[in-house]
Amino acid sequence: MQGLYFGLEREGEHGLFYTLVELTELKVGSNGDLAFTVPERDLFIERPKSLQEVKQKRLTSAGFTRDELHLRGRLHEHKLVLACTSKGRSCPEDVMVFSKGT
Repeated sequence: MQGLYFGLEREGEHGLFYTLVELTELKVGSNGDLAFTVPERDLFIERPKSLQEVKQKRLTSAGFTRDELHLRGRLHEHKLVLACTSKGRSCPEDVMVFSKGT
C-alpha cells in the first residue's frame, strides 16, 4: 500500500507552500487503525501535478522542511480521525477529522 501527502504547508512569516511526498511507515490495521509518517519534504510555490513531477525535479523548490509529521488515527464509517505530532510543531492541527462529502 502507498500513500501520498499532498497539500499546503504553513511556514510562519514566509507564507504557504505546496508539497507532495510519499508517506513512510504506513501501517493499516484490519480494525481501521492506521499510522504513517510524513517525511522531510520540498516546498513549492506552484502546486505539483504528480509525484513524478516532484521526483524528476521539474519544479523549482522554494525550500524544504526536515520536520517529520507522525500521524495516527482510525477510519470509522465515513470519517478519518488523525492525531498529529512532530518535534518542530509543524502539524496543521493536533487532531484532524476528514469526512466523506455528500
